Amino acid sequence: MTPAPWVFCGRDRLPVPRADAFEPPARLDRAEVLDWAVEWALAAPVAAPRLRELARGAGSVVITIPDASRPCPSPAVLEQLLGELNLAGVPDDAISVLIGCGLHATTTVMERDSLAGLPVSARVEVCDAQGLEGETRDLGETSRGAPVRIAERIAAADLAITVGVLEPHLYAGFSGGVKGVAIGCAGQETIAWTHRPAFISEAGVRLGELRGNPFQETLREIAARTCLGWAVNLVINERGKAAAVAAGDPAEVQAALARAHGRAWLRPVAGPFDVIVAGVHEPKSDNLYQASRAATYVGLAARPALAKSGLLVLCADLPHGAGEGPAERNFLEVLSAASSPAALVARGLREPLGPGGQRAFVVARVLERFRVGVVGAADPDLLAPLERLGVTAFDSVDAAVAATEARLGRSARVLAVADAMATVVRSR
Repeated sequence: MTPAPWVFCGRDRLPVPRADAFEPPARLDRAEVLDWAVEWALAAPVAAPRLRELARGAGSVVITIPDASRPCPSPAVLEQLLGELNLAGVPDDAISVLIGCGLHATTTVMERDSLAGLPVSARVEVCDAQGLEGETRDLGETSRGAPVRIAERIAAADLAITVGVLEPHLYAGFSGGVKGVAIGCAGQETIAWTHRPAFISEAGVRLGELRGNPFQETLREIAARTCLGWAVNLVINERGKAAAVAAGDPAEVQAALARAHGRAWLRPVAGPFDVIVAGVHEPKSDNLYQASRAATYVGLAARPALAKSGLLVLCADLPHGAGEGPAERNFLEVLSAASSPAALVARGLREPLGPGGQRAFVVARVLERFRVGVVGAADPDLLAPLERLGVTAFDSVDAAVAATEARLGRSARVLAVADAMATVVRSR
């Protein structure tokens, strides 16, 4: 029996009865017992020695974990990593945990305790790595000229381990791998260079592609200048639970999980559609900066499934507005100041746009070809400055479809994508 179409909107699910086609979330079974899955991954690392062997003789070890923008069961992983490091002879007072904030907002003590878990924060120091406020060290340049500025704690450590989530990523192909260090713990100079519009517009910088991707290659060059030697990556299903865990060499772990799950995420559909309703679940639905990723996944696909001038409906509750960090705030300011999508794209190719400006740039690229609607926003007035760019707040999905049909003068062909953050649709 075909399930009734629906999409995520934060924690909620919105029915989409008008949908002509439906892409449900990837059916990724939950790992039966997460602790066992992590234990097995640590015991059978990919293309690397076991951590308890690799870490022998290390005087200081840093473990990086994601901030709250990615749902990652870091506490369960960290407790077992601490156990492995202790068996290698590394005491707790030689271990620290860094939350890779990039240019997102820094965290509070309570947030750090939640992200790392109280049992871990009671044993080791947990602190932020934030590109604007944190202390960084200059580690030279990559072959393409990217400045390598990395958190001082990583630069000073003997060994770094990164914990991350693997999912489709617009620039890196997939997240995970070295990204938790190369971007999450990088200084603003590194993040600005790698995210500048001219670079992310290069051939090969593409969602779902690791090989021949200049962005991914640059991240790996950045990481190679650090002490990063091991990674734990997890795949999270639509219910926010771990579906797979792998550990070992960061690049090999990333590649293995991408091979295993890529088909579940990257889906051909019988486009084009007049309307694509894109569901965004928490925490990506928390703010416009993160939720806009779904629009770029649809609009910047190699073969977009949305008809030209079609409507892309983001279903996201946006309780934190544009977002609370410097990148998120500047993202909205750059978009709001633009006279047109084309003008913003031209500006991005001509001059720096500041923290988060690259996201405004890629959203503008989407708006050059498509319209964007938002359903479910806690404060629809947030979107008012963006109306001249083609962004509209709607009361419901039905209202968004009706507006498109009125514009077209005919019935609209509608696709519902339940989880548009982890389901990337492309025309066959």
